[in-house]
Order: sequence, then C-alpha cells, then structure tokens
Amino acid sequence: MLDAYALGALSREDAAAVEAAIVLHPELAAELHAIQEAMEQYAATAAKQPPAHLQHSIWNAIQAAAPPADAYAADPLSSRPAQIPLHPARTGSTSWRWAALWAALLGSTVLNIVLFSNGNKVRERQLALNAEVKAMQTQQQSLAAVVADYSKARDMMADTSMQTIIMHTVVKGHPMAATVYWSKASGATYVAMNALPAPPQGMQYQMWVIKGGQPVSMGMLPGHMANSPGMQKVDMSVTDAEAFAISLEKEGGNPTPTDVYVLGKA
Repeated sequence: MLDAYALGALSREDAAAVEAAIVLHPELAAELHAIQEAMEQYAATAAKQPPAHLQHSIWNAIQAAAPPADAYAADPLSSRPAQIPLHPARTGSTSWRWAALWAALLGSTVLNIVLFSNGNKVRERQLALNAEVKAMQTQQQSLAAVVADYSKARDMMADTSMQTIIMHTVVKGHPMAATVYWSKASGATYVAMNALPAPPQGMQYQMWVIKGGQPVSMGMLPGHMANSPGMQKVDMSVTDAEAFAISLEKEGGNPTPTDVYVLGKA
C-alpha cells in the first residue's frame, strides 16, 4: 500500500490508515521515503526532452482547427469567441499521465525487487550468525564440561579417603592410560579413560576388579568417555581390590577379559 500511497492512488480511508501506521511505525516512514526517492530518480532517468519542433506543430494544429476570421463578420450578432478543440490536448495529457503512472509502477517494482534481494541477503547473514553463535555456545559448553571434569579429578586426588590408581598400558608400543579413584572405606569407585582410543564399531570397553587373583566384571563403559578427562561412577561397590583393569570386548561384554588394555595395582 505504500507504493499506491506514494502515487496518490489510495482512497481517503486507505490513505488515512497508511498515515496512522506511519505514525505508529517510524520504519514505514523510512520505507515510504525510499519509495518516493526511487520513483523520482526513475522519473528523472526516464524523462525525455520533447523535440524543438513540437511547439510549432501544436500551434499550427490549433490555427488549422480554429474558424476563419471572417466567420464572425458574416454573423454580426455573434459575439462568441473562437472555440479551440481541446480533445487532442486532453488525450495527450492522459497518455502522458498513463505513461508516468506506468513508469512509477515499474520503478516501484524494481525497488521492491532490490529491497527483497537485500532482505534475503540480510536473512542469510542472520542465519549464518545464528549458526556461529550456536557453534560457539556448544564449544563453550564442551569447555565448561572439561573444566568441571578436571576440577572434579583435582578434588578426588585431594581427598585423603580416595586412592588414585593409574592404570598403565599392557600393550607394547601403544601408550594408553586410565585413572581409577577408589574409596576402600565406602566402596565408591570412579573411572576416567584419559588416554584410551575410541572403541571400534561393535566393540566396547569393560572394567574389571581383580580379587584373589580373579577378574570380576564391574560393568561396561560408554565409548564417548574414551580419550577424555570425563569420569563416571561405577555402579558396583568395591571394598576389596588387588588391581583394576580395562579390556576391549564385543558390545555387551564377556564373563572374562579377552583383550586387556590397561592395568593398575591398588
């Protein structure tokens, strides 16, 4: 409706509604100003200077259409002035008016296309910025989790009731390590797979406690904990242990370890 308002083509009611909206929303005033400027620029660009001989042609046509001067002498009672037909001039004015209207509409269409294109670019940039913000938030959350894990590990090592057991690799040529925090008094056990590679597809890490020389399964460990400072509390309570170990097994585990990766004595 702003285009039609700029052209003066709205009814009084619609024009009043547009003016009220402009008062409430200043951005519409800026939009209307941009439309008017675009129309003026287009009109100035598309304007054509009439040829020099046009004035003489119009005057000759007027003289040709006027009655001869002696027509009034034949009728002395007639005092009517000469009537100059204005139909051709009115037709020309209408044509020019329609041409100006079409030029303004074309300019408005071009302006809308430009504004639509610019709006799409702004929206695309906004989406890209939103994606960057989400990525930064995800990275920040990951860093916060790492800091929390390190802080928890520090507290575990500082706790005199917790025993810190480093499980070193038993596979030659493959440096691996994990950490167990164990409270013999309470039986609470925490494990961190600090330097264990991610398990292959279909495989899973299994934790063991060695008692009386025999391995006892403490359950399966989630693969996402591998090669990270994250720690997890083991559900099984352990009040007596000679050592702890982690083996790589098929998903679901085995009753006895088949491929031990790390081992640490209590």
